[in-house]
Amino acid sequence: MRVYRENGVREVCGLVSRFVATDDLTFEELKHLRQLSREVDDLLEESLKHRENLEKTFARLFAPVMHRLGARGMCVTTLDEELVSNTFHHGDFDGQFPGALLTGARWGVRLLETGHTFASQQLDLVGVPVGSFGILYQGDRTADAARLARELDAVAEQLDTVLASVQTAAEKHQLLVTINSFLANRVFEIGMDGAVRALCEKVKLPGFLLVFRDAVESGALHYRMYRYGQLEHASNGRPFEALDEAIRAYGPNLITPQDKHLKQVLGGHRAVETVLISGVGDAHGLGKIMVWSAGDGFSAYTMDLLRLLASTLSQRLIDYNRERIHLSQFFSSATIDELLKDPDYERRYLLPRAEEVGLLFADINGFTRICEQVLERPERIGKFVDDWSAEAVRIVYRHHGVFDKMVGDCVIGLFGPPFFKDAAGQRSVNALKAAIEIQDFTRDTMSKHPEIARLSEILKVPGLGVAIGVNLAVSFCGLFGPNRNYTSFSTGMNQTARLQSLGGFRETLVMKDAWEAAVRFEDPALAGVRVGPLEETPVKNVAQPLRYYRFLP
Repeated sequence: MRVYRENGVREVCGLVSRFVATDDLTFEELKHLRQLSREVDDLLEESLKHRENLEKTFARLFAPVMHRLGARGMCVTTLDEELVSNTFHHGDFDGQFPGALLTGARWGVRLLETGHTFASQQLDLVGVPVGSFGILYQGDRTADAARLARELDAVAEQLDTVLASVQTAAEKHQLLVTINSFLANRVFEIGMDGAVRALCEKVKLPGFLLVFRDAVESGALHYRMYRYGQLEHASNGRPFEALDEAIRAYGPNLITPQDKHLKQVLGGHRAVETVLISGVGDAHGLGKIMVWSAGDGFSAYTMDLLRLLASTLSQRLIDYNRERIHLSQFFSSATIDELLKDPDYERRYLLPRAEEVGLLFADINGFTRICEQVLERPERIGKFVDDWSAEAVRIVYRHHGVFDKMVGDCVIGLFGPPFFKDAAGQRSVNALKAAIEIQDFTRDTMSKHPEIARLSEILKVPGLGVAIGVNLAVSFCGLFGPNRNYTSFSTGMNQTARLQSLGGFRETLVMKDAWEAAVRFEDPALAGVRVGPLEETPVKNVAQPLRYYRFLP
């Protein structure tokens, strides 16, 4: 130990690291230090029991410890619960801010210009600094520097762990807030990428994989794979062939708790997995997180952070799925993917707007008679309508349409929404191509439906038929009503409904303007379509007669 002066202040350096190892430690001092250590431990434990914050913890601690030591003041500079540097202090520092005494790493025992003695040291846990601590003694006590240093060390030894745990908890909380802010992004993929980057800035994660279920197509899985926080593979643009093969082979089973195929895909990495669930007793997982190391495993701190991420991500996937499920009532999966790339998609694409829209109404011929004479029971009627309408809507989607609604057994499709990127003629073409495919499906596939086997015999018709009306008209499209349904309002909608009602068995009728717009567009898919002469028919509740063409067989 040596004593020296610097700028007029005498200092004592070379502190003993732990009081129990010194040669000149008397039994009385050892007893004193043990009692001091125990008192500090008891006070901190009491504070922990009452879940007090740092301010209350130090308010509980300082006064009794100062009394035992005969100290003039005590101070600690550390990061508080908000991870902001703060100095907690008690006692008389002669008007000087105590935090200034703990700056500059001037650890040891020194005589201040005020004539009082200040002992200080850095607080750390396994080499990681967590703050600094000082005790102010009355008068010149530098002759007792070794004893003061041991008292300081006895208190600091208890503070290290407490402050480290507070900072760790605060860091976890702050990271959780950061992850939540990223995952709040309306574009799920962007938010996910940011959340993983934030996590990897705190802990070393060589590999991170998220596999999650498609909320609309229940058998489909999506994935995003990261290396040290950077996106490496994704199902929507950067495929990982081995994982794609596993998804094709095992499907949703990959995200069940007992499945081991994902670990096999990772090629022997030491991986840890967490299944994401939507709630207690949920039979279907939302997805699965897998992380892997370079071979040295993960610390308890890392695993705790992963559990926090898994919990937050589960809730985000629930919200994301809820959003996709709502949109899937009207839009195809491809359209939903495109919408969700834009965080402002509702304002940009789904607010009601007037646009020229291709309109399609498709209604099963003689449905009332089919229900009464063939299907008969309500559950059979419901299943039949489900079977037919599910494929009819898929056909609408295939031709870039939107499913407006079903009215009874009538499927209504809109062509153009929600992006309105194509020309009006193309919207008409798409509606007509959908009409042709719905006719083919109904005639060739649905006529073989088990419930229709007796149709020809009973109703004297060659299978199942559908009447379709197609129009091109300005409509007001967007989300409407308390359920936020995407639909369209216009006189053109009413005209199309009336037009469809004029159609006979397996007939498609198209309004004059819609047909002429499609013909001008010269789509090859319509090259073989023949229409009859222009017809004109007055209909109920429409001011002008409908002018339309009828597709010829």
